[in-house]
Amino acid sequence: MNKKKLFIASLISLFFIGVSIYPLFLIIQEMVVDRYLNSRYKIEEVIDIRNTRHQNADQYSYELASPIQWKGNIIEVLTRDTGVVAPKSRFDNDTLHVMQVTIKVNGREQSFPTQAWLPQNITKDSDYLSWLNLLKIKDNKNNMEQIAIVQRIADNWKRGDTTSQKWRILYVGEDQQVNEERFSYLERGDHSLGLKLVLASSQSSSWIGYKSDIAYRRRCFCLLSLCLQD
Repeated sequence: MNKKKLFIASLISLFFIGVSIYPLFLIIQEMVVDRYLNSRYKIEEVIDIRNTRHQNADQYSYELASPIQWKGNIIEVLTRDTGVVAPKSRFDNDTLHVMQVTIKVNGREQSFPTQAWLPQNITKDSDYLSWLNLLKIKDNKNNMEQIAIVQRIADNWKRGDTTSQKWRILYVGEDQQVNEERFSYLERGDHSLGLKLVLASSQSSSWIGYKSDIAYRRRCFCLLSLCLQD
């Protein structure tokens, strides 16, 4: 009888070990990718997207209301109200409008205009939070710098649906060349740096991972558990 119980306990232990191996692999994979990106690139915010300048007297940032000049490049963010009211949830206090956002670099429109859900009267850069941000990237390997214009695209996005998210990133180089990167939530595994910029600039509606979201789901579960214990 004792041997039978020992055998059953061993099977159960092996089962749980087997079940935990793949999630553990995914978590380690996320850590490895993030550590590599952190060592390879230095990322800084260009605009005061979180409206924290009043908390730090030494903080300097550009203003989206005026053309941004950086190393011979002139970057402009232009918005046009389509007159369409954006979908609203019961938790929203403010009414947002579907705005058409156009990016100009050195006087030329870059790619296609995108849509974002923004206040009708934009008064500060933080009004763009979760829809548009500008970051400065330095590649520690070759010391090259770029400005990344990170946008979350509203087209076909369903509120609360993480998997329908799409992004566009415009990389503006010191040589005045502009390169575009576009990818969706399902394609993010092939765009590690792009997703790092999305996360660093708060351009996702929820926590997501490079290959898998399991590490962030576990974090949410742990935070919820701590809250329930208080």
